[in-house]
Order: sequence, then structure tokens, then C-alpha cells
Amino acid sequence: MKNHFDQFLNIRNLMFEKRPKLVVECGAGLGECTMLLAHMLDNYPFELEVISDKIVPDMDGRIEWRIGLSYKLLKEYDDNSIDMCLIDTDHNFWTLTQELESVAPKITEGGLIILHDVEEFYHDTGMAMSYWDDEPYPEEEIKACAKFGGLGDAMISFLAKYNGEFKLLAYNKERSGAAALEKKTVGQTRVIMPGGSPVFAKTRGDAK
Repeated sequence: MKNHFDQFLNIRNLMFEKRPKLVVECGAGLGECTMLLAHMLDNYPFELEVISDKIVPDMDGRIEWRIGLSYKLLKEYDDNSIDMCLIDTDHNFWTLTQELESVAPKITEGGLIILHDVEEFYHDTGMAMSYWDDEPYPEEEIKACAKFGGLGDAMISFLAKYNGEFKLLAYNKERSGAAALEKKTVGQTRVIMPGGSPVFAKTRGDAK
């Protein structure tokens, strides 16, 4: 994910544009992206929370760590409370689907979900084969969902299910690929005829 922070997808620019108040990172790894996110705290104030299997040592003290499974802990947040959620965890259809379903109601209107490795694992399945603190690893469920594809396929399925609520804001294939999904609830759709005024076709969702 770190390669997409200042270039390619350019998470930094998205943060300056959106000014998220609560940023949640799922999957810290070695903390490379976490450190870059923490540096953004010097530019404007926001809350940075990290869900991972362990605390990365020698990190910024302003980070709040939550140890456990992303798709379980994401459910504990209030609805419409997360402005940006970065996901870079177990790379398979099943896990990403659980995470997206958990975080979807938690994202604020205009908020973002950032996904990593969606190009490298677009159709393929990656499995960590273990979880934090001996939490049972759902190997059979993950293998069963491999027939549906990988991260890219899970993203497309999510966008299809939440059509009219989430949209693909940006996609970059470089460095394993990254995507930004925006919560953009459709209030009205338009039929635009050449040379004419747009006609509002129908109302979708609850946005005004």
C-alpha cells in the first residue's frame, strides 16, 4: 500500500481532498503505510486507528491500535463514522467480502474504502493460513469461495450489490494494484439528450 501513498493511486491527495476525520487501516504489516498515514497527522488533525494482528513497535504515539480480526472489529464502529478505511489483509474473495460487508454501513457519505493488491489478486486467491491469537482460520470457506475469484472479483461483486450507494472512484494497476471506492448515494439519475436539458429519470437511495 505504501507505493500508492504518494504516487499511483495517491492516497495523500485523496486525504487532502476529503479531509477524513476518522481513518481506519486494516492490516498494518510492517507499518510502512501506517507510518505515512501518521505523518499526515502533522498536516491536519484526525483520528488514526489501526486494526492488525500486533502492534508495530516504535510507531507514532498518536495511533490507536486495535488487535484482532478486521471483519469482526469493523462491526464495532458506529454506522456512518468511518471516513476512510484502508484494507490490506488476507488476499482472497471470502475475507475481502466479509470486510466490505462489515465496513459498508460504517462509511460516511463521501467516505472512501481503499483496497490494495486488487490487480495482483484480481482472480487469484491468497491465504495467510493463520490468524492472530490462534483464532480459527476459515480455510474451507476461503477455498470454497475461490471459484468466485479473488480481490478484484470481490470488489466488483460488492459494487454490483451496492449499486447506487458505492462507486469506483479510482483504480490503478501499478504496484499490485489499488482502488478507491467512494460512498456516493444516488439521489437522482439523469437522461441527457444531445442539445437538450437533462431529464431526471428516477430517485434511488436516500440522498437528496
